[in-house]
Amino acid sequence: MIRAHAKVLALIVGVLFVPLSLVGCARNEDSGETRIFEIENTEEVFGKGDEVDVTVRKHYMILNPPEDLTELKELVEEYGKEHPIEGGIDVAAGKSRLFHMYFYRESDDLPRDWQPDEGYLNTDRLEHHKNDLIAAMRWSDVDPRKRYDIYDKSEDGKVVERLRFVEDQLVG
Repeated sequence: MIRAHAKVLALIVGVLFVPLSLVGCARNEDSGETRIFEIENTEEVFGKGDEVDVTVRKHYMILNPPEDLTELKELVEEYGKEHPIEGGIDVAAGKSRLFHMYFYRESDDLPRDWQPDEGYLNTDRLEHHKNDLIAAMRWSDVDPRKRYDIYDKSEDGKVVERLRFVEDQLVG
């Protein structure tokens, strides 16, 4: 009798568990679509007080970035236009603002749900993930021309190719 109940219970658990686990896997599966989002808890604003400049750094993850570096530059440029960061930072008269937007690829070391860790024995900050940095954009109030560094990197983070742009002009 107990064996029969155990078998029925196991069957019920199996019938419920298998479909739920498959649904969970489907949600984590990558659609292959390129997507950009801000990495939470990584915005940096510094240079307050008596310093001349205020620097704003924001960090983003690009899922499935284009392999073509010109397309990657255009993607980053369009994202910057659609998600401006200048409006959120006010500075005192006489100060200027420097803006930096950094874009990272997803990897085993930097998964899409990565968060900084300031643990006592273990720290994990974005500066530890430069191997996954694939694009950077910077400008300032003084010089509003956008500068882009776009990278093709190997799996281990070595730069295979780098393109530099000032606005739409390819430079050295």
